[in-house]
Amino acid sequence: MRTQSAIAYEQIKEMIFQMELLPGTRISEVQIAKKLSISRTPIHDALRSLAAEGLVRIEPNRGATVSKFTDRETKEIGAVRLSLDILSEQLASYYGSASDFDHLDNLAEECEKAASLGDIYGRIRTDCDFHLAISEVTKNALLIEQQHTIYQQIYLIQISKYTDVQHSILQIGHHKPMVSAMRIGDFEQIQLLTYQHLIGFYHIDSYLPKCFSTL
Repeated sequence: MRTQSAIAYEQIKEMIFQMELLPGTRISEVQIAKKLSISRTPIHDALRSLAAEGLVRIEPNRGATVSKFTDRETKEIGAVRLSLDILSEQLASYYGSASDFDHLDNLAEECEKAASLGDIYGRIRTDCDFHLAISEVTKNALLIEQQHTIYQQIYLIQISKYTDVQHSILQIGHHKPMVSAMRIGDFEQIQLLTYQHLIGFYHIDSYLPKCFSTL
């Protein structure tokens, strides 16, 4: 049976991901406790767990707020994401089956559909689903865990930086070419597409591609 803290944790996380609580928003323990019909202690415990994952920030005398990343923090996350995404895609290229790549193509199409409809929540969720599905193909438990952790923060960054439908469609236009490159094991193209996919959004430094020998 789930504890009240576990229930509060799942509910607050869902409120964050469904954009009921936006980045930078103060989280009222009193209001959340009333909404969930539980005491404040489980809420407090849940917020501490979310803070450990980087989704919430707790400051003395200010309480908890949904994490909003600075430009520098976003850039740092982008650098880490670049390296982990490339590793995931290269391993997926090696271990993936035709059905795995078909599944990724389907996820890419779902993301394109959500973006074209201007469905911000659906677009961000399916985008994360696409990239996390790539890591699942690797069968590398530690890599999968690391990707799930960082993509929670990426989710919040995407909420903060969403602009418009056309820009959103352009941003995810690399998904299907990525899958095609993974199918044929073109590691150079995988790295190039991933860099192009992320450079503008995260303002990645130009020196970083030099860390990858084939770029």
